[in-house]
Amino acid sequence: MKAIEVPKGTGTYADSLRAIGTASLLEEISGTQTIIRDMGTHFQIECPKDVSPEGLKPPSPGFYYIWKKSKEKDKPSGVLVLDYEEEKSRADVQKKGAAKRKKVIDTALEEQGLSTIEKPHREYRPAAILESMRKGWSSDKDVYHWVVQNSAEALKWVQNELGLFEPLERFEPLQVSNSQFYNPASGKGVHSAKTVAKSPGAISNEVVQPFAEWMKYRGAYIAMLPYRNGDDFKLFVIEPAEIGPKALSLLREKLLDLNLWGGIRLDIEASLRLAEELIMHSDVMGQSIGLRRKRPAEVVRGLRQAFFKSMGTAAALMNDAFLPLPNWFRIENREEANAFLGIIREHIGYYENGQRKAGCLGSLDETHSGDVPILQQYRKWLTTGGVSDLLDFLARFAVYIMEKRGKKEWAKEFSTENLTILFERGYGMKEIVENPGFLSVARGIRNCTIYAVSLGERETHFGLAQQWKQKIKGGIREFVPVLCDFVQTQNWEVEHRLKGKGHSIKKEDLDSVIGLIEKHGVELVGMLLLAYGYARAPRIETEV
Repeated sequence: MKAIEVPKGTGTYADSLRAIGTASLLEEISGTQTIIRDMGTHFQIECPKDVSPEGLKPPSPGFYYIWKKSKEKDKPSGVLVLDYEEEKSRADVQKKGAAKRKKVIDTALEEQGLSTIEKPHREYRPAAILESMRKGWSSDKDVYHWVVQNSAEALKWVQNELGLFEPLERFEPLQVSNSQFYNPASGKGVHSAKTVAKSPGAISNEVVQPFAEWMKYRGAYIAMLPYRNGDDFKLFVIEPAEIGPKALSLLREKLLDLNLWGGIRLDIEASLRLAEELIMHSDVMGQSIGLRRKRPAEVVRGLRQAFFKSMGTAAALMNDAFLPLPNWFRIENREEANAFLGIIREHIGYYENGQRKAGCLGSLDETHSGDVPILQQYRKWLTTGGVSDLLDFLARFAVYIMEKRGKKEWAKEFSTENLTILFERGYGMKEIVENPGFLSVARGIRNCTIYAVSLGERETHFGLAQQWKQKIKGGIREFVPVLCDFVQTQNWEVEHRLKGKGHSIKKEDLDSVIGLIEKHGVELVGMLLLAYGYARAPRIETEV
């Protein structure tokens, strides 16, 4: 059997949806598993077993029919039918201010021996966003009805379009119109100001291919993640690198069950939680998704996303982007998987017995103007993966930590253990971050900044991070004198203020750091010193 190629014609999540839907359709009609591979210019769908036309089964629609019984009296045939109005009533009960009412209702129902109010169906949220964009569009319903009512003809249509066997008489059984929900690069917000000629429904039928649109409808219920922020909303689509549709569906279900929210924070958490779930359900952890000897981004490339801004009568596409999965290092075994998970959970927290434990980013608030650039810089690092972007973020976070400590407000520093894992395995910097002189100077920074402000036994160097970052830009001639002055001041304070009970930086430690600067550059070594100097050290160092 030859592989099926799905071109990347739009550069948006529409291409991913089409490929994922096609792979799921092939699995359904053939009873075999498929793999979706990103080949750069196109997706390639491979089936490890030969498929014969005699063994094919008629397809189902493969997506949910959103049924409104107030407008359609008879419930459609098929398994995947969502009672939208029923689910909406359940969602309304769960809204803010309705929790107490739900508790009262549940108690009354329990007293009568009846079941309590269930949570809304997992697919209600995607359905609600689609319904808000319909504006009379109903091509998904037309396709659903036709496939259910014409199963034999539907199989012929599939055989023709997939091109796996001898071609039959080509035909298109029905016409569909365009929806920006499934084709973000069309409609309002992409073209010039929309007129009648620019409306999504006015796009040429040569562009809107009925079979391709059907595949997108299927793919949306396997890999699309919808999130609403007020009247605006953001759509993510999990983009495959080398993975099957069933694995994608599992990852989507896990993420839909998490209460993710926000703007910049949503981008960060969606990417890291997806990586977390991928690792947790991988073969390295005894599960099904193949990840061993790969980086997460070699299995799932990341998240295609589109942000839609409400414009009153319609939503306009304001941003179309791609957020890659963390690609820090390959995962060979369970130990490395746990190390990867440890970094993710330190950054964004984790769940324990149903309760969320905050990570280092947990104290940053998108509603505070001073916190936004720090979150933006973190997101930039996730997008580029560049070490300079990571160090820039850590320097900004160092200043933030000291501000929070000065106000006696909660904030959590990154740990030196996880920084070492990240810089060693992800960026090959073992020579620097395990150098005894480097660690000695970093410990000196730590003692006079984040520890000093907490213990109050010595003078706290509040402006050190800002001063060093500025001097680093001036090169080695400006930074080394500042470094030497810091070492001298640090040692004097230990000798006279602390009566020799603190950590002193030796001459050979300073010489070693200057040697690293000469070899690797002042910007890299200087910024790494700030990163480690404002990070939490192992408990044993604190006790010493």
